[in-house]
Parts: sequence; C-alpha cells; structure tokens
Amino acid sequence: MTYYSRSENRFGEKELLKVHLKKTAALARQFAESFGEGDCGELLGLFHDAGKASERFQGVLKGCEHGINHEACGAFFLWQSNHKLLARVVYAHHKGIVRDIEGRLSDSYKTESSKDKTGRRFAVSGAEEYKNALDFLKNEVGIPNFRIEMIKENNSFYKNLPRMLHARMLLSCLADADYSASATHNDEEYLEKSTDEKLYPQLIFENLEKYRLEIIKNSNSDAELNNIRDSVYRDCISAAEKESGVFTLTAPTGTGKTLALLGFAAKHAAKYKKERIIFVLPFLSIIDQNAKIYREICGNVLESHSMSSYDEQTKLFAERWTSPVIVTTSVKFFEALFKSMPADIRFLHSIANSVIVFDEAQSLPAELIGTSMETLNSLCEMFRCTVVLSTATQPAFDLRRDINYAPKEIISDPRLLYDKTRRVNVEWNISEPMELETVAEEMSHEHSVCCVVNRKDHSHKLFSLLKERADDCFYISTDMCKAHRARVIEEIIRRQKNGLSCRLVSTSCIEAGVDLDFDVMYRALAPFDSIIQCAGRCNRNGKTSGKMTVFIPNEEKLYPSPFYGNAANCVRIISARHSIDINNPEHIREYYAELFKNCSEDKKELVNAVDNFDFEETAKRYKLIGKTGVNVLVPFEGECGLFDELYKEATERGITKSWMRRAAPITVTSYNVEKLSELCERPVALVTSRGKFETRDWFILSAEKFYTNDEGLVFDNDSSLDFII
Repeated sequence: MTYYSRSENRFGEKELLKVHLKKTAALARQFAESFGEGDCGELLGLFHDAGKASERFQGVLKGCEHGINHEACGAFFLWQSNHKLLARVVYAHHKGIVRDIEGRLSDSYKTESSKDKTGRRFAVSGAEEYKNALDFLKNEVGIPNFRIEMIKENNSFYKNLPRMLHARMLLSCLADADYSASATHNDEEYLEKSTDEKLYPQLIFENLEKYRLEIIKNSNSDAELNNIRDSVYRDCISAAEKESGVFTLTAPTGTGKTLALLGFAAKHAAKYKKERIIFVLPFLSIIDQNAKIYREICGNVLESHSMSSYDEQTKLFAERWTSPVIVTTSVKFFEALFKSMPADIRFLHSIANSVIVFDEAQSLPAELIGTSMETLNSLCEMFRCTVVLSTATQPAFDLRRDINYAPKEIISDPRLLYDKTRRVNVEWNISEPMELETVAEEMSHEHSVCCVVNRKDHSHKLFSLLKERADDCFYISTDMCKAHRARVIEEIIRRQKNGLSCRLVSTSCIEAGVDLDFDVMYRALAPFDSIIQCAGRCNRNGKTSGKMTVFIPNEEKLYPSPFYGNAANCVRIISARHSIDINNPEHIREYYAELFKNCSEDKKELVNAVDNFDFEETAKRYKLIGKTGVNVLVPFEGECGLFDELYKEATERGITKSWMRRAAPITVTSYNVEKLSELCERPVALVTSRGKFETRDWFILSAEKFYTNDEGLVFDNDSSLDFII
C-alpha cells in the first residue's frame, strides 16, 4: 500500500509519507543541533507520523475516516526502545505534552476498537498493525542505528524542571520541523521566506561604537555622569570575554545600561558564536523606546509581543523567532518556557545558543522566582545560552533556598558606582498619611514635577485636583492607548527642552525605560525597587540635586494587590529600623531579605505541578499576570482616520489577526468587562481560516466621551498596576 502524509496541495500533488518523514527528520536534526541533540531531533522526525502508515489514517485523507490518533504509534516504538522522553515528545506533537503517557501507549497496542482518552481511535492497533508500521519505517524510510546520548540535565531544587524544559525544547524542534516540512509541500520557498538573516555581532558592535560617539558628542549631561556611563560600558565589554553562563549587571538608573548591555551581547555573541540576541523587557510601555534604539544600531530587530504589528514577511519570522535580534516581553518569553502545546512553543528552540538580556530583572513575581530562575540556569547549562540580569535593584536571589544562584557580576565595584551617582535626595514622609490635595498643592508650585501613584483611581483623582490648581498638567497610564501615551511623552520632552513648565501624574508605567526627566518627584509608598526606579526619572543628567518625596496617600485602598502591599510594607519595616538610602546596595539586599523571609519558594500549586511532572497543570499555574484583560479599540483623537477604518471593517466583516495588528496603536487593555459590555460594541465576529466565531476579548468604544485627550479611558477605574502583557 502507498502511504501519503496529507491531502493534495494546490497543484493536485500528494506527498508521500516517507518523503515527509525524511524532510521533517532533516529539519528537526538541524534545529536540535543548536544544543547538541541532532540525533534526537532526527529520530523525532522519523517517528512522529509513523501512525500515518495505516489504513485508518489513509481513510482520513480519503474522507471516510475521522477522529484518528496517529501520534501514538511512533511514540510507542520510542517508548519500547527506552527513549521515553522522545516518546513523550512524539505523542505531544499535536495535542501537547501529557503526564500519563505509558497508559495511553499501552491502550494503543490493544484491539482495533481501542480509543485514546479524547475518544479518538488509534491509527495503529495490535501487534500485526504495529509490525506493518515498523516494517514501513525500516524498509521505506530507514531508521539509523543511533546511540543516543542526551544532554545532561542539571540539578535543581525543582527536580523535574530541567527534564520538563528538555521535553519542551525537543517538542519545539519537532513542531517547527513538522510545520515547516508540511508548508514546503504547498510553497517550496517557505523555509527561505520564514528564515531571517543571520546575526552579525561584529557589525553590530561597530555600529554601536559609532552611535555612542555621536551620543557623547551631543550630550548635555554632567561630565562625571558621562564618565560613569563610559565606565559601565567598558565593564560590559570586558565581561563579554568571560565564558557563557548567568551574569548580573548591577548599576543605578541613568548609567547607560541600554547601550552597555548591547555592547556586552554583541561582543559575547561574536566570541562564543551565539546565534541571536534576545532582549526581554517587563512592560509593553517601555518596548518602543528600547526597540527604536536597537533598530537604529542593529538594523534588523524583531518585536515579538501581544501587541506587535507585522507585515506578512515579518509574521513568518515572528512565528519561528528566526531574526538575529529580538525584543520581547517577560510574559511572552517566560510563559512559553512553561507551556505544553506545540503551537505555543514552536519558536522555543530558537532561544538555544543565544545571549538573553533581561532588563529590569527585579520585576518577576516572588511566587514565580524559583521556577523562573532555575529555568534560566537550565537554559545556560543545557542549551548553550548566556543570560544577563540587569537592574538598578539587583534581587538577592541567593537568599532564596530554592535557587542555585552564582552569577558573574559585570560591574567591577557596584558600591562605588552607587556612591558616585547620588543625584536625588529622598524625603521619607511615611509616618503619617498625606492627602492627595496636599500633593496636588505642592506640585502646583513646582516647575518640573511628576507624581507616580499605585492605583488608577488615585491617579485620576490627583490629576483632577492638580488641574484645579495649575496649568501645563499631563497624565499617563495604560488607560491610554500606545499612540496616545507616545504623543504625551513627546509633548513633555518638547516642553522640557524649551524650558517650559511641566507637571505629570502617572501610574507605574513610566518607572522603567521611559526617558523622562523631572526636577522633583513624588512617589506613593511602593516596593523598594519601584521607588528606586521612580527616582531614576529625577535629575537624570546629574546637573542639579533632585528631590523625591515618598508618601502614603490618605486613601481607603492603598495597593492594587496583597503582594504589592506586602512588598511596600517591607520598606516601612526597614524604615523603622534605620534611615533608608536608595543608593546603598546593602539596603537593597536588606529589602529582599525581608521580602523573601516569608516567600522561600514558589506558590504551592505550581510546585506541586512540577513535582508531579504535570505539563498541563504547570502551564496553567505559571502566569506572570494574574488577571487577563480585554482589548478595547478606542477613538483617540490623534488617530481618527485609523479608528474609522478599523471600526468600519470590524462591524461589516469582522476582525482578523491582521486587523488586530493594525489596531495595536489605538488599543487599550481593560479589566472592566461589565462596564465595557454596557458601553461598547463588539465586532461581528473573529474571522479565522476555519470560519467566523464570536470573540470575547475585543470591544469597540465608539462613544468618544468615554475616551478623553487628557486621561484616556475614563470609565474604567480599575486599580490594577500597569503590568502589561
């Protein structure tokens, strides 16, 4: 019998199963070679569709069968050969990694009528059918006699964590190889189209040097601060010569870490032949600025996150992460490392043999720190990665009992660096609550001032009070769409350059990566790292002595979440012991010691899922953001034409992925679904290749009165922090 892998393509051609298996095997070998497991990749490719060598699956292609499980056959062969991890991966290449695989494979060896746990009949059942499938593999495809030596999985407090990551990496190789091999049946140029150019780190470094010289030439910063920035840069270039592993870059805000990190990454990639550079940022609100800088220097930069806008070509690169330089979010990066479905982790193998830079590394939730950091250790020890954790407030991860933490610090003397960069005097006004009216009054008398608060309801109230007392007032939060925030920031920078007064009220979305500079700051009591980040928006160029007041708002609800409140309370505890110095690394370490005192390992549900080797439950429990918001297309005045175009298309024809990408600049993430349901219109349908479906996470706000030029989305008083997917 002649076995085919799929139905006819657009040219009326069928693909022979043996051809598909060999193509997939060759690609999977290529992908797995990046971490030294090419033989494993090839075996996965050869066995993954073995079940298609059966009458029942061929019946699926003819349209007379349906609900057939073809993945169990190849998994059974590998399991019987004691390649159990590979067997799990083959079984997972359509429906994801499952826990109880042995029982499922045993069921597949029974009679023809046996079914899997989803009710599908097995393509191959019983000894005779298995013999026929194996004969096909041996005679038609050819099975190499490999002596498989898999990479050694590192030791971890979470014992199953390295093995689970290993399985996901191999599944990524197989999923990408399978999809790519299938795509070439319809388009022979698919692989070429979906593979971006290679990394040229030496060229990036040369461009960076030219960029830095231009920055230095036009700098109006204090000479001493420029010397400090140059020192940080030189330390990064020197550290890049060290062997791969986990590095830390501990330096105050405003010391040029963005360019220094790129310098480290380029030099290290050149020396150790890394395949790509990946920048991981905690918030969407800071990606635009960083990506713009990297694009000016590197040229080819892929942004990969939930609000990315792609053309058809870039979309192919984004699906596979084949670009040389990638900028992504913590949510996109980390959650992929813990997911179990092939479509979610198809690009994962592209992380191997990369330099991965985490900017603002302190932003990981305490209840996920253990599994996150141990996974980064595994990426370095098993998959040839180099990781850099950069922050002004380096978390004392060594105080956690569940982390093997021994990084190499890039800065030669962090304490000296902090002493040299004292440019903000902090007043700790936290003994008694402070009225927001008082804050507004004090701000009204300042020429250049910003106040950052923890809750959106506080920000709206303070902005209203400030407008009653002063002109030249601005507001920023994620209640405003991306295009709107960018417009406000642009106007603030323009006014500051011209010496005009400027008063800003904001949520925490400006604390990291937003290049704003004020003479005076106010900060509602928050976790220590947030306070220090906020100070980084004050007197950035070191020309004067900046001033920041930390206060407790006299409001009923102070914090957006229990953990955030607990972290802020750690600051109060330390303040009761002694005066706090934001430039003292020992005080930062003391804060983390207090924070980790009652959080010595990750949340119980996640730990249990890992202990049970339960991939599905682990994916469910590992979430950087607890709440999931909905998307709201808003009528921002600055993009009226785009809104009208998208509104018309959505209501008449429904929305598509392309529509979502074009909508990104004027989309707001909101959590007030009940209010949105009253005031907004839903698109007719979400349009996919499988037809039209009702969408539950997109709204259109056509009523302009609920989206203002001052504050954006005004009806949503949700208190959530601006942690953005």
